[in-house]
Amino acid sequence: MQTATRIEKEKAGTATGSVKPRQPWWKPVGETVLALAATVFLLESFFNFAGIGQQEFFEPDPLLGARHIPSKQVTWRMEGLSRDSFNSFGMRDYERTLAKPQDTVRVAVLGDSGAEGLQVPLKNTFPIVVQDMLNEEAKKRGLQKRFEVMNFGCAGYSMLQEILQYETLAAKFSPDIVVLFYNRMDATESIIDGSMRSIADPKPFCYLSPEGEVKLDTAILEARADELKPNAVLDWLRRNSRLYGVVNQTLFSLSINDKHFVKWKHMFEKGAKVRKVAPATYPAQNEDQVAAKLLERLNNDVKSKGGRLIVMMFPNLIDYPDLTRQQKLFSGMAEAQGFGYLDLSDPVKNYKRKEELLIEYHFSTKGHKLIADLLKPYLQ
Repeated sequence: MQTATRIEKEKAGTATGSVKPRQPWWKPVGETVLALAATVFLLESFFNFAGIGQQEFFEPDPLLGARHIPSKQVTWRMEGLSRDSFNSFGMRDYERTLAKPQDTVRVAVLGDSGAEGLQVPLKNTFPIVVQDMLNEEAKKRGLQKRFEVMNFGCAGYSMLQEILQYETLAAKFSPDIVVLFYNRMDATESIIDGSMRSIADPKPFCYLSPEGEVKLDTAILEARADELKPNAVLDWLRRNSRLYGVVNQTLFSLSINDKHFVKWKHMFEKGAKVRKVAPATYPAQNEDQVAAKLLERLNNDVKSKGGRLIVMMFPNLIDYPDLTRQQKLFSGMAEAQGFGYLDLSDPVKNYKRKEELLIEYHFSTKGHKLIADLLKPYLQ
């Protein structure tokens, strides 16, 4: 009886024209779009406030493969904690002018994540700490001289990338002293095994010619050139979107911690790239010979500009054979070619509570302070 009554009412309503008109198709679509936009806005605002999704700090570079995003705010939590912004040149540093101020001694620090120091606040990184120490001492002595210790460190950089970064960027700041903070594998990462060319990250590699000259191998950069071109949408997302950062950070974490994900990722990359990369036209390279030539090139370049080079070695706490060889190689070159050499191994090993100097692999605030103390006499 109730169903019949309802049907009769609907018929009556139809007859009198009181049935509600059907909504146009675009209205629910528009409401959905607005709801999604509001959700994205709220998530972006919350993530920005909480510092989530701010570990995305690389953008493509046609020469170096990748570089820091200029002026990007970065909140780092993977090992240690920091929340600072790169400067307008993409350096993990305070803002600097390209022209060197009068009565200023400039120091350029090259290196990978060990120099970059995202694991501690910017003010606690060794370049800033030693800069403050030097300026405080100059002030006490009544000297007009000032020091600027500029940090060009960039996570994942090889020795080759660090030297190319000096030649294309750091040298423009006219540094009086250049510190190369050498880390284990920096030389190895400068060369490429033939079997890895199809899945290697897009970055420059090098080799030695028969005459012993350093030559660039840009085949992988050229094969992946489309990935390194400016992309208005992706560039904007990298610089501004926290949601994009969350997605990329999740993929990065999976690449580190999930073996199955890594396996499938490599299989996909191998299938996508294997036919694109030109084979090597040179024999397998010796990493120590390449490292020696790269260091010689950097030293000659720095000296030709009136500067002085200092090589600072990451502490060899586990006595890695490759790093042990390179310690001997670089110390001998320093004596023969006249550049500074500082090995952090013994000072860190002999530190009373050396476990306080490292967070996991990277230096803690106390570790950066120790480096600053050790480096200071070389800069005076």
